[in-house]
Amino acid sequence: MPNPRILIVEDNVLVGHAVRDMLIESGYEAEVAETGKAADKLIKTGRFNVALLDMVLPDTSGKKLLKAWEKYAELRIIVMTAYGEVNTAVDCLKSGASEFLVKPVEKSLLLENIEKVYPRATKHVAAKPVAKGSAKSVSNDEIIFTSKAMERTMEIVEMVSNSDFSSLLITGESGAGKGMLSRAIHRSGHRADKPFVEINCSALPANLIESELFGHKRGAFTDAKEDKVGLFELANGGTLFLDEIGDMDFKLQSKLLKAIEEKSFRRIGGVNSIKVDVQIIAATNADIFASINKGNFRLDLYYRLSVIPLEISPLRERKADVPLLCEHFIKMYSHKFGRKITGFTEEAMAVLMDYSWPGNVRELSNVVERGCILSKDEYIGIERLMLPKDASLVPSGMVQHASVDNKLMTLAEAEERAIRVAIQKADGNKNEAARILGVHRTTLYKKLEEYGIEN
Repeated sequence: MPNPRILIVEDNVLVGHAVRDMLIESGYEAEVAETGKAADKLIKTGRFNVALLDMVLPDTSGKKLLKAWEKYAELRIIVMTAYGEVNTAVDCLKSGASEFLVKPVEKSLLLENIEKVYPRATKHVAAKPVAKGSAKSVSNDEIIFTSKAMERTMEIVEMVSNSDFSSLLITGESGAGKGMLSRAIHRSGHRADKPFVEINCSALPANLIESELFGHKRGAFTDAKEDKVGLFELANGGTLFLDEIGDMDFKLQSKLLKAIEEKSFRRIGGVNSIKVDVQIIAATNADIFASINKGNFRLDLYYRLSVIPLEISPLRERKADVPLLCEHFIKMYSHKFGRKITGFTEEAMAVLMDYSWPGNVRELSNVVERGCILSKDEYIGIERLMLPKDASLVPSGMVQHASVDNKLMTLAEAEERAIRVAIQKADGNKNEAARILGVHRTTLYKKLEEYGIEN
């Protein structure tokens, strides 16, 4: 199947052209139509396989175009809608749209949905872990690894994908790839052809998150001017991804727990219960047990979410993945910026391998992107890395402990000293010590064992 040709129907010129440029950089052919009339004329040519259809246009509505395009059986339509138009999007799905996305749409999610409705000729597929020096990828999100730590994680993912689990909790540091992994789990399971709906629980205030999750009835509160379908309903039959669940408002947690346990809920202001069949994936970079101890997170909700607990190791604990990820990102950004960059110098790669990557895979991606932009040579050198001064686990407030008798300590000595100081400051509370150090609890436990540290 050839790569799809995509028509972007969007009246906002800046948005439409930004999406077009992104799609072209990703290897697609794409054009923009700013009015319904222009879009209909282009669709009639038969050149397009996928249409990204905005609901609000200056001369017509997306719903009318959807109706008019029913006769084009091979055309795949992805509806693009704002939060306030979700009810319209549901109607569009019933009228023949393949998928719908809620604006603003992330690049990875848009590419994922295009791939779903019209796969490219070459697509990544799940495979068994591969030998050292090569990579494994899951779908388009490029979960690439060769490390034992990620191999163990992906073994669990493979087992989970073959089951109809009720809920799964992914923990790990920011930037480690929790969202990427959640989408891979969804696509590899039997719900892959159903909706994948996500919400960031830290991005909105509690009252808005409740409305987004459960919807509301007209008149339920001051700004409720019409009925609204919630994300639980939109995800029916598929997966609801609750990102940054550790930051969810405590009062809302009880309502979420009840909805998960009973598989039903009421819209805000509603009286009728709505039944749903939703698979829950939650993720957090917070120390859940510390939050529970402080009374900020419900223990019963934790147990409900962690039917299957899954932890992603930080990149500093799977350094074997760094060269493979570098290779992947270089290919991606070299193509994006039109550069002929093939790798890093030996000195630069040695620095990358020694670095502790506090920002994890996201930080590595940014470093490679920066190197591809700034480098004038075929290989990216040390001077183009521009990494911050690395003190591994040693926070800035503890740097004074990094030397003894004016002699420079080794990194391991400084790390051990910082851990001992943190344990002492936390009065032996390991969760609090991990918070002070700015690392995940399990990372601290591994370091305690490594250095033979007890309270």
